[in-house]
Amino acid sequence: MLPVVSIGSLKTSGTSTLALTLASVAAAAEIPVILIDAARDGDLSAWAKLAGSPKRICVERTRDEGEIERLVRGARRRGDFAVIDAGDMGSTIQAAARQADRALIPVRFSPLSARYAVETDNMLTEDAGYGRRGRDWCFVATAVTTIPSRIARNVETIIETSHARRLPIGLVQRAAYEAPFLYGGTIFTLPDEIAPGLDRARAEAASLAYEIGILGHHRREERPAVQDEALSVAA
Repeated sequence: MLPVVSIGSLKTSGTSTLALTLASVAAAAEIPVILIDAARDGDLSAWAKLAGSPKRICVERTRDEGEIERLVRGARRRGDFAVIDAGDMGSTIQAAARQADRALIPVRFSPLSARYAVETDNMLTEDAGYGRRGRDWCFVATAVTTIPSRIARNVETIIETSHARRLPIGLVQRAAYEAPFLYGGTIFTLPDEIAPGLDRARAEAASLAYEIGILGHHRREERPAVQDEALSVAA
């Protein structure tokens, strides 16, 4: 069974980009997707109005907890992949995570993003007694880029204060991931001349989707080490 995935952090860290990227992988694999846009800014709803939106991706705009639950139940019943963009509002992040099998907490390469990610983890830990039984959550690196080693160590130290798992796969900062919000479509349907690095983005996105359990079988580990490119970057 496909997992229901929610994405959110108390500090905006690319939740909409990550949600669309995962939905795009599923759609490219001919898996029907319901993409629930519960974020404050509504970027996914704006994307859905652009030309080139795949027919296998249905975007629903709601921030109502009851409506999110209804949409998720429908997806589970049909066997669709459901991904919830919860944005940066605490109550919405909690509501989405309660409906999900796996909540992703995106982390950009900055101490501020790392601190908010840990705060998000603490919030989900306090709320663990509610929602779907056996649900879990983890950190995922987004917009990975080269930063000074001192800052990298600072980010690592902050993340180490949490016991939440960290996925060994993250997303490198690439123009390809932002291109769909400008031109429509997905990283799998856009032509190569639109944005550099589309081939690398596609392979990277597929690896992340596999790790989460959208493609193939999810590898459940206690505390995987992050990939070198993800959280051990030095200038």
